[in-house]
Amino acid sequence: MKRLPRTAALLGLLFVPVFGYARDFGVSVPSIHKGKFTSSVLYEHLKVRDDFDARGKADFRSHVVGSQFSYGLTDQMAVSLKGGALVDPEEKAQGKIWQGRAGYLYGFDLYHEVFPATGYWPGVQASAGVTGFLVPLSQMTGSTGTVTLVDQRITGLDYHGAVLLAMKSGRFAPYVGVRIYERTVGWHDNQPGPTDPANVGGSAHGNASLVLGVPVRISEAVQFQVEAMFVNQTAITAGLTIAVF
Repeated sequence: MKRLPRTAALLGLLFVPVFGYARDFGVSVPSIHKGKFTSSVLYEHLKVRDDFDARGKADFRSHVVGSQFSYGLTDQMAVSLKGGALVDPEEKAQGKIWQGRAGYLYGFDLYHEVFPATGYWPGVQASAGVTGFLVPLSQMTGSTGTVTLVDQRITGLDYHGAVLLAMKSGRFAPYVGVRIYERTVGWHDNQPGPTDPANVGGSAHGNASLVLGVPVRISEAVQFQVEAMFVNQTAITAGLTIAVF
């Protein structure tokens, strides 16, 4: 029996653990159509907390706009490529604020609908992937409000996996589950001062999140979705997905 493209759209609210966002982008439950493509347009508002060895904890914020493209390898498995621009990124640490105009991120994911959901029984969704990012920083505002031009960048990789329990009810296909991740972050200064290090390493604040999402099927080929993650990070993503046949 042909399955409706309920997971097909996946633009959502990504609320990653409470104090931070993993710098990830996209949705946890994409549409799977064997031999077909789906295309999503996404917006995300994200916050992330990182732990840096020399600078302590730092809070990152940015708007993200981009897209996600998925291809169905089988009826229950899909691969996805995604990318986006980080608009007005901002990093806060040690009472100072570092800012830039734009950065970018990109990623790859593999999705598997282990047990498809029915109208009576929940299904199981699993996924794994990696996301890379780069954020140039051009100015720093000190605790006194003084603005200084800088030449710095933050880069890193986010490794993540998720196991979700999915339901099905009419046009809605809500899901809940756990997302596990590991993030490595590097802060590089192209013009370090006499006492400032050129490179500072960091990692994610927390390693697991509770995931909640509600895809809404608008038609056989179009779907809207919101997704939230809680505990250790916080994020908001929304978008629209269209299946291309």
